[in-house]
Amino acid sequence: MNPFERFYDTEIGIYEKKENSYEKEGELTFIGNIVCDIQPVKSDTQSRVYGLSSERLYKLFCDKNDLIKIGRYVNFGGIWHMIVNTEIWNFGMTALMRSNENEG
Repeated sequence: MNPFERFYDTEIGIYEKKENSYEKEGELTFIGNIVCDIQPVKSDTQSRVYGLSSERLYKLFCDKNDLIKIGRYVNFGGIWHMIVNTEIWNFGMTALMRSNENEG
């Protein structure tokens, strides 16, 4: 059992961008839902650890799964976020997401 599951209070959809289909190029395709916890990342931490300067970075915490992959998209708060980093831990996994307001 994952001791952090009790913090998973947000259900989100995971999407993938179609790049190879002539008719659906650039469209986001729904691939599944997960339940997770989402936390904002402070800008000083994101600059030091990840080398990113965006004001809208979030960290997602969830059970291990095959849906969370770099380059996939999540929509929450009415804004699209792209997964830019993932890490697998003993009890689950985490993903760093940055806002992509111009995409999707």
